[in-house]
Amino acid sequence: MKVAVTFWGTQSYLDYLPEWYDRNEKYFLKDIEKKYFVFTDGELEGTPDNITAIKIPHYGFPETFYKTFEEILRIKDTISDFDWLVSIDADLYVQENIEYNEFFDDSKKYFGVHHPCHFVGFPPHNQKPGSYDTNPLSNACINDSIMDMKIYYQGCLWGGQIPHIFDMMKQIDEWTKEDVSNETVGKFYEESYLNKWFLTHRGDVNTLAPDYAYPEMFQQYCNFPNKMMHLSKDNQSLDNNQW
Repeated sequence: MKVAVTFWGTQSYLDYLPEWYDRNEKYFLKDIEKKYFVFTDGELEGTPDNITAIKIPHYGFPETFYKTFEEILRIKDTISDFDWLVSIDADLYVQENIEYNEFFDDSKKYFGVHHPCHFVGFPPHNQKPGSYDTNPLSNACINDSIMDMKIYYQGCLWGGQIPHIFDMMKQIDEWTKEDVSNETVGKFYEESYLNKWFLTHRGDVNTLAPDYAYPEMFQQYCNFPNKMMHLSKDNQSLDNNQW
């Protein structure tokens, strides 16, 4: 069993890597072989042998979201003999032991995490159409035929079995490129496209509880376990004013 884990961090986001890595090694699938692929414009020195740096430019906002799947597709051949690919945001820190059988479902090709703000009923999730993209000109459009107000996925944690996950990434990359050329990109960028894919492949998706995207900023509203915490951060200092 081998699992590829991706980290995306340019400029200040690279600062998250040391603890992000240490927590994954200590708590996440600790008895399973993991290889980390770090997409960054920074320099890595003295890193452990299971970290591979993938050089990318600092795309900035919002271009970084348009390039996510294009860049990760570059490692397709490198990890063709791996079992799973797991994408974990740089600011999503594992908090406790997470075992294989509680995280993966071998009968499902993909997995995503239930958005905690949707789970607790924050606006706009509390009324239709929530955060779904309903622009008919966008490839991320969710119409009534596939809309499911019981679920909305957050883009901070996703993945799937290899090679199936590459089918998803290839399609989303194509959707994104077409929309960028038409100036009709997804409402919440790659998260909107992920929701489109998951809703149109429901039988193949393992939905992780919001425990795996526990929001530090809104923890007073969360009555569920904190297995992976989405850190509260100073967006302005990270050149990330939109988030």
